[in-house]
Amino acid sequence: MGMRRVRGFTLIEVMVVLVIVGILATMVTLSLTPDTHRVMGDEALRLSRVIEQAADAAEMGDPLVLVWTREGYGFRRQAGDGRFVDTGEDFFAERRWPQGIGSGRARIEGQDASPGEVLPLWQDGRASELVLPLLSDGQRLEVWLSPLGFARVEDARAGEQP
Repeated sequence: MGMRRVRGFTLIEVMVVLVIVGILATMVTLSLTPDTHRVMGDEALRLSRVIEQAADAAEMGDPLVLVWTREGYGFRRQAGDGRFVDTGEDFFAERRWPQGIGSGRARIEGQDASPGEVLPLWQDGRASELVLPLLSDGQRLEVWLSPLGFARVEDARAGEQP
């Protein structure tokens, strides 16, 4: 009987497969980990659009106000008796920040606002000038609402607290 030749994988082939599997595992792990800076940017852009819509609604006579807390924000509507109640609309529903993101101290018309303070969006015939900071791991973004009712997002350093 002749000797049969056994064929298998070489060490180099096994090493190449392990390297490829390692690279793929790293890519999957990195893609599953949330990017806090990107998420914060998305949240700031969302807030800027929502606050513009709320300021527009306030300009048209809907008595909307903003409640800004360390954990998130929400919009309220002033009832006929002066109380502030939920709007009942999903678009203006209370929103909590994703993990790793928080709020800094808001400013209205250049004055610091206390956390949870009711911030009017429209007063004296114009939009209130608001600065709403978002904070995360050394990053700071600010959502600005101008007296004309336009919102913008600005990048700022997290070390600066107004």
